[in-house]
Amino acid sequence: MSAAEQVEQQKPNGDVAEPQAQDVAEVDAQVNGEEQAEGVHIPPVTIRIPKPACARTVPKPKEASEPRDRLTIYPQPNETMQDLKLLINDWVGAYWLGPYSLRLPFVKSEEEPGRGQVFSKKQDLTEVRAGEKLNDWMEVQDAFAHLGEDDERVLEIVREPYGEFTARQSVLRLLELIAPAGTSANTTSTSIALQAGLTIFEAVRDGAISSGAETHYEEVEVALPSGRKGKGGKKEVVKVKRAVSGDKAHAFADWKGDWQSARLGDLPTSQPLLEVAPSLRSIQISPFNPPPPHLRQLGHQLYLQVALLEGETVTIVCSTRGWYVSKSNVNNFDPSPRSNADGSAAAPTHSLVDLLHSLSPLFSERVSHLAPLSTEPQSMDPISTVAIPQAEPAYPWLATAPKPATAPEILRTQLAFLHTGAYGADSVDAARDWNEEIQGIRELPRSTMQERVFREKMLQKVWAEFDQAAVRAVQSVARGDIPAINPAEDARAHMYLQSNIFITQGDSDALDAYSHLGGDAAMRISHGKDAAGVKLLNKLDVDGVYMLGHTIVDWQGKRWICQSILPGIFSNRRKEDEEEETSAAAAEDSEAKKDSKEDWLMAQIGTVARLAEHTVKDGKGEEHKFYASAEVKGLRGTDGRRYLLDAQRLSPVDIEWLEKDAEGKDGAKYPHRLVMLRPELLETFWESELKRWARSVAEKAQAKKDEEAKAEASKEAGPSTGTDTAAADKADGEAATAPSAETNVAELPKEDQSPAAEAAAAHRAEEEKPVDASVVGDIKQFELRFNPDAFVEQAPTKGSDKPFLPSAITDESDPSIKAVRDASVFLRSIAIPAVVLDVLTGNTSGLMDGAALTKHLHGRGINMRYLGHLASTIVQFSAGPDGKEKDETGHLAALKAVTIQEMVFRASKHILRELIAGLQPETITYAVSHFLNCLLGTEFNSSPSAVYNPIGVSDREVEPAYTELTPESLRKQIIEVVQTRYRWSLDEDYLTSGLRKKQLLRELAMRVGFQLAQRDYVFSKIEEAANAQSDEEKEKESNKSGKDKKAKKAKSNAVTQKRSSTFEPEDVLTLVPIVKSTAPSVTVAEEILEAGRTTINRGSIDLGLEFMLEALQLYENIHSVIHPEVAVVYNQYSQAIHQLARLKIQQVAATEGSDPEQPLGLDVATALRLQRHAVTIAERTLGVYHHETAGYYFNLAMLENLEGNAQQALRYFRHVLSLWDVIHGPNHPEINTVLSNAGVVLQAINETSLALALQKQAYESTLALFGSTHIQTGQSLHQLTQSHFLAGDMPAALSTSEQALSIFTARLGEEHAQTQEVKKNVELLRAVLENVERQKERNEQLKKESQDRLKAARERVSLGAGKGRRLGRTLGNANGGVRIVDPATLAAAAAAAGQPLPQGIASAAPTASGEAAAAAAAEGSNANAGLNVGARGTESVEELVRFIQGQQQPSASAKNRGKNALRGKRRTGAKR
Repeated sequence: MSAAEQVEQQKPNGDVAEPQAQDVAEVDAQVNGEEQAEGVHIPPVTIRIPKPACARTVPKPKEASEPRDRLTIYPQPNETMQDLKLLINDWVGAYWLGPYSLRLPFVKSEEEPGRGQVFSKKQDLTEVRAGEKLNDWMEVQDAFAHLGEDDERVLEIVREPYGEFTARQSVLRLLELIAPAGTSANTTSTSIALQAGLTIFEAVRDGAISSGAETHYEEVEVALPSGRKGKGGKKEVVKVKRAVSGDKAHAFADWKGDWQSARLGDLPTSQPLLEVAPSLRSIQISPFNPPPPHLRQLGHQLYLQVALLEGETVTIVCSTRGWYVSKSNVNNFDPSPRSNADGSAAAPTHSLVDLLHSLSPLFSERVSHLAPLSTEPQSMDPISTVAIPQAEPAYPWLATAPKPATAPEILRTQLAFLHTGAYGADSVDAARDWNEEIQGIRELPRSTMQERVFREKMLQKVWAEFDQAAVRAVQSVARGDIPAINPAEDARAHMYLQSNIFITQGDSDALDAYSHLGGDAAMRISHGKDAAGVKLLNKLDVDGVYMLGHTIVDWQGKRWICQSILPGIFSNRRKEDEEEETSAAAAEDSEAKKDSKEDWLMAQIGTVARLAEHTVKDGKGEEHKFYASAEVKGLRGTDGRRYLLDAQRLSPVDIEWLEKDAEGKDGAKYPHRLVMLRPELLETFWESELKRWARSVAEKAQAKKDEEAKAEASKEAGPSTGTDTAAADKADGEAATAPSAETNVAELPKEDQSPAAEAAAAHRAEEEKPVDASVVGDIKQFELRFNPDAFVEQAPTKGSDKPFLPSAITDESDPSIKAVRDASVFLRSIAIPAVVLDVLTGNTSGLMDGAALTKHLHGRGINMRYLGHLASTIVQFSAGPDGKEKDETGHLAALKAVTIQEMVFRASKHILRELIAGLQPETITYAVSHFLNCLLGTEFNSSPSAVYNPIGVSDREVEPAYTELTPESLRKQIIEVVQTRYRWSLDEDYLTSGLRKKQLLRELAMRVGFQLAQRDYVFSKIEEAANAQSDEEKEKESNKSGKDKKAKKAKSNAVTQKRSSTFEPEDVLTLVPIVKSTAPSVTVAEEILEAGRTTINRGSIDLGLEFMLEALQLYENIHSVIHPEVAVVYNQYSQAIHQLARLKIQQVAATEGSDPEQPLGLDVATALRLQRHAVTIAERTLGVYHHETAGYYFNLAMLENLEGNAQQALRYFRHVLSLWDVIHGPNHPEINTVLSNAGVVLQAINETSLALALQKQAYESTLALFGSTHIQTGQSLHQLTQSHFLAGDMPAALSTSEQALSIFTARLGEEHAQTQEVKKNVELLRAVLENVERQKERNEQLKKESQDRLKAARERVSLGAGKGRRLGRTLGNANGGVRIVDPATLAAAAAAAGQPLPQGIASAAPTASGEAAAAAAAEGSNANAGLNVGARGTESVEELVRFIQGQQQPSASAKNRGKNALRGKRRTGAKR
């Protein structure tokens, strides 16, 4: 919910007001209404399926209760027959079917003999008749409308005759069956780059990727059946590689405690394709196609050539009746059917799959291991392998070129025919009319939820297909395959038409339309803003406003604009007859303009986009009222629809930048003057102004109430004294300022802050003051709109020497013009400091790289030209209380590092784009590799040389500009571009020693668009030596383990990696197009998702989660599952479950007497499943090494830990650390969070020593990043205290807890909850240590007393010996020389030996031995329970000696065991 809605709907007690509840209720009612409509479930439908010709086609069921001749489906009433067909085709008993129709069982009609009975008729005159084909788009409820609720519903599958289209579809379905996507058998797919849409999630999940980011494989034997029956049938045994876990115990078992950066050559970028044995040797369209006319008249549709695994090659003919094997061979054509074994002619088989089963037993065996026939669980999740239907797949920035480069596959060249049926250029159908498709879908009804979902689903589908077609068209145009439609004009102004897509160059101002704003640079920005405006209008979706299909493709250094064709744009008629121009600059009829439909439509857009109605002049100087900018045009095409064009000025100008930064202090002008504010900033500014207005209204209302109350009090009580008035004023002042103080305390810790940070915190506290919505009144009274034409500079007149004409709309007394100025000031003074404040206080996380920073800043409405201002603000926030600059620490240091590297990246991107624009494709690889050497490889080779191979078409070929590039000149250019574009003075030392080179290389590859060969790129001589040493160690280990082949391979790789420069031209494998789509978000699902969040915040958790699941299903339905937007929603739902679970756990812990094992009442298992899918989808659509993928992995690790899956959580935490290493590198505060969480999980599995090591590493890193007095350091110390405590090191635990207490006391105050918690820990640890010390002192005292008594006993013994007396007196009647020993003497001797006395001695001599025994027990000595020494006061001398020495007396059973063992050894001849 937006902040404005909070102001509008917040009640004094914090409850949600009725308007919001009403909105949620409306959504709830709409959803429930649709659910009730869908909830009218009809009884199950039974589908009767015909029997195949071959017995092997359909496998036999394991149980007799699973018939294969019928299928029971439980459809929804609004599902169509086509939806049922999709379910049928995926079932094991019906996968083989050819073309068929669904029909009701035949019931003879009495009125029309020979035809079926008519069951029902619809309003459109269509009828449902028994035994006749049902329309594929008929809904299920209409087909069974004539039946009662309890009647059986049956549909029969009836085979249909073949046509050429259905024949081609049968071949495509066969390919989907035997060569699924993501398997080794799929050799027909083609993509625009290497390794499209791959994932490594399952390898990470299973532990196959080790901590060193290296995948381990093992060779396993797999038996493949030969297909023969009987005893002669043998199984073919082959060896395949399978990924196995490299971790023996857990993911952190080999953690060494230091940050180890992974080598680029070892990074996992994909997992091996699923191995699938081929079911056919080959399949292709027969060269005898197309059927000649006389055979087509006989029903021939298609000829197919198939090579079976048994070695036979057959030509299969598809006729109207089905498929049969002809007598044709490779060279001779004979369409007659091949005879059976008995000589009879074979009848056609209706199904192609059925025919192949009958021809090849090996085909049956191989297909039985594929879906849907296989009963074995799939080794890979289908979401990891299926084709991506409606999203652009991610291409890894490090790829491996396939070896061999390509495989022979004739069918790959015939796919176009299978999809289109065109044998030649003359039979190719006209290209799709993209504009008619898009506008036709927009005109679909949208009154109900079902209609909205269907409409948005079709829109997303056609937009995705348009984007794919645009990429293919741009590549054809860039290669020079498509001629220009205006070849006589300048090459920079050429326009192209391909696949009904209008293509122009987006970075060349050939017509000088933007010469006054910056020429080519302004033109490039203009097209980007135009696409943003089109996307905004598509999202607003105003009825009656039509937008062309629009996509931007950045490819090989150029920007291409792809649009659908405006109807009538190429017509030769007069424009006045064909188009209605509604642009204010070209309007001719003012009355028509005022009352036109376009004016009403623009008013609708202006209301939603917060644009003000303003006066503009047309070409004749007449004034008109208009909402959008004067540059926005409204054209009516020949189809009668009204189209909006040139939507780049839907946002106002950033006047502050034009006045303060466009020229530059040192004369470095900004490249263009087309600088505008982002729509997100306008929304943020509008909400801020709404809050300010609401506060002012509330304050005035409160002041009025106070005055009235004082007046009434004065009337009742008479005149008041000055003291009472002063006291009342003071009380009012305290009440007014209290919320602000509370906000400051809650928002910022008590630490020294810079003036800039304090000012930002004060503004935040002021904005977050609660507002009494009851006194605000109607929010419609607040009015704030922006004039899009304010401060817009105009083109100069002909002959003028001025570069541009100043704007005439600058009167800031107009509120709409003043709002433009205020918004521009707000961007600098409020929005940018707010970003830094959120990072400082920890409210913003995940800013790992420049892409994450860009997305975050754009979401906050900040243009990337303000990167320099952002860096300056960081410096200001890092200053001391006196304003003096200090070094950045903690989160601010990390943010500044990412900001500066982003400026370097963007400067590098601009330079590289200019270098490669216009070059031949093979020359681009030389340019890119030399550029990378000059930027990143200077420590390895300080003077890289450029390589250029002329094409050879002319003797006067000019060497391109990249050949003159040197490291020095490149650094100079980067510094200039950073200063010019971002107003930041970059130090040259940063480019030589401050760059994070691996991370910058990744961003250049991913965001400029090129793939590098995966290898260890060496950036310095030191790194080369370290890699060589590491390779030698690996070679020694492999030699010791006997892996000679791998050792030789590693050695050969080490030899080939020695090169003169870091990058070489062959390292650049291919360039990847960057697509910027204008497809909007899914509004219907967004509304329900927002309703779910709001409902959860209101306390209705179950209902809110149901809303979120409903929205999630809509996202899946509209986008299809594999789409980045679906991954976002999966992640949001899982995060909601995780946060709710943690809240419930905290509530249970805080409740006395509650059961900690009680269920949480949340579906954590579903959240886990969705989060795993989110990770897989993100890897396939965003990239394996993408900042959002890393965030999804972290959330998944937390969920796994919540569910108790410690091993899985540790694997994901370890992988998150690997992602941080690749994306950001070390020294980021959030890495310490990952280490700390991993340590907590290790503590749960009793890995206390390793957990302590991780917590120590996290603390040391936090200490280095934040300093010894920062609150983050206190948090880390608090975690470290727990690790020390669990490890048993109480002194260390007390020391760290005392340090944490001092930090929390200084920063948060003594009364803070966290301070109190740490204080209790300190008191507890001190008490424990004091008890230990007291016990230790007592033990020492007892030990000393026992030693004194032993000494006294020895003296008495020696004294008795001198008088001729012995230790004890001998009993005359005792056997074996048994002596009577004095108990006191025995106690002294036992105490000296550290042994406790048995009970008999203790009772006999309590004084002499009690304290000694207690001392011995206190020191942890074990009592000899089985020893009988002193039990009767008499023992043998040998037993006494053993007792004093602490030896145990062997029991009888032990003696017997010893004898038996010895005897057994003697019997077996074993040596003693």
